[in-house]
Amino acid sequence: MNKLLMMLVMLILFTGCSNMTTKNEENTDLLISDALTSISGVNESFDRQNLSYEITIINKGNVPIIDDSIKVILTEWINEKLIEHEITEKRFNEDNIIVKGYVVFDSKGLTKNDIVENKSYINGINIETMNGKEILIEHKYD
Repeated sequence: MNKLLMMLVMLILFTGCSNMTTKNEENTDLLISDALTSISGVNESFDRQNLSYEITIINKGNVPIIDDSIKVILTEWINEKLIEHEITEKRFNEDNIIVKGYVVFDSKGLTKNDIVENKSYINGINIETMNGKEILIEHKYD
């Protein structure tokens, strides 16, 4: 049991920090500059995992954003196992936006290696501007 707990802690440490970059060539004003993710068990049987995230978006052009329009786009494999997803905080600062939240997913039948190998958990952030333009900020893990 101690080895299992230690391996889970190592998983969190190794997958906890990642740098994400945008792929969207048209969008130069909104860029994902930083992201932190961590995974932990929800219950003692480890059949549910909690993925917490904090994503920082640089708003170079001070683009006016509709607060309620921010949506985190999850990867296909997370969506297939999704139990719950909630954005818990959206903080709009002068030159950046911070988005925090969590995802609970079903991990029955998955080993820690399966979860680590599928290290992409979030495809991007979808945002709508005050002038009605929808922007998808895509990213990849480096």
